[in-house]
Amino acid sequence: MILKFDLYMSRLHQKRTIHMYLPDDYLVTKKRYPVLYMFDGHNLFNDEDATYGKSWNLEQQIRWNHKELIVVGQECSHDGNARLDEYGPWPFADENFGIFEGKGEATMHFFVEELKPYIDHHFPTLPDRDHTWIGGSSCGGLMAYFAGVFYSHIYSKSLVISPYFQPVEEYLYWDTERAYVHDGSCMYMSWGALEGGKHSFIRETKICTELANKLINKGVYIQFNVKPEGRHRESDWEKEASTFLNFLL
Repeated sequence: MILKFDLYMSRLHQKRTIHMYLPDDYLVTKKRYPVLYMFDGHNLFNDEDATYGKSWNLEQQIRWNHKELIVVGQECSHDGNARLDEYGPWPFADENFGIFEGKGEATMHFFVEELKPYIDHHFPTLPDRDHTWIGGSSCGGLMAYFAGVFYSHIYSKSLVISPYFQPVEEYLYWDTERAYVHDGSCMYMSWGALEGGKHSFIRETKICTELANKLINKGVYIQFNVKPEGRHRESDWEKEASTFLNFLL
């Protein structure tokens, strides 16, 4: 089943809708479930909520793959280009959209200090690190990487899908090199050969490979999924759902 409700983000001073998938029998069973937290929650489940009219169809993918987990998606801001700001861990410039200060830390404060405690209190979760994961695509993929590396004490697995890495490339290299990553951390990293523009295949391959090498040296398990026909869109991320669900479970 899908639930929707609003929570207040204290550091960004605004309410945000949460899109949440729960196993249908969660009210009648004593089971507890791992939790996948995700960015751009409005794009995950229902086409009518999705920005471009096409969702990941993730609820159906979970059922088809016979997986038991809870998925909690935070809806991004739809106010102008504010999504880039709140899903940017560092300051950056985008040639099409301008300069952003990067409010990713404020977003992560919400995920760690407000969203996760609320979910663990109200729903049958397995709240420990081993069963707490995070994922996203594009800017959400950048945030999932940031969380998987710099909040590895909270999240043991991260899904970094078609990440928006190029504008913060140097920050990524420098801070990843200095980061302490907790033992048992795992990262799924995917990108497509037909992603264009800022997500050009050659550049994306270079950045992902260099970052993966740094993380492997820190003991992180990396699973690559390089998609020969992969594009930068929700319909393509839906197609890889069985792959990343098997990575998680």
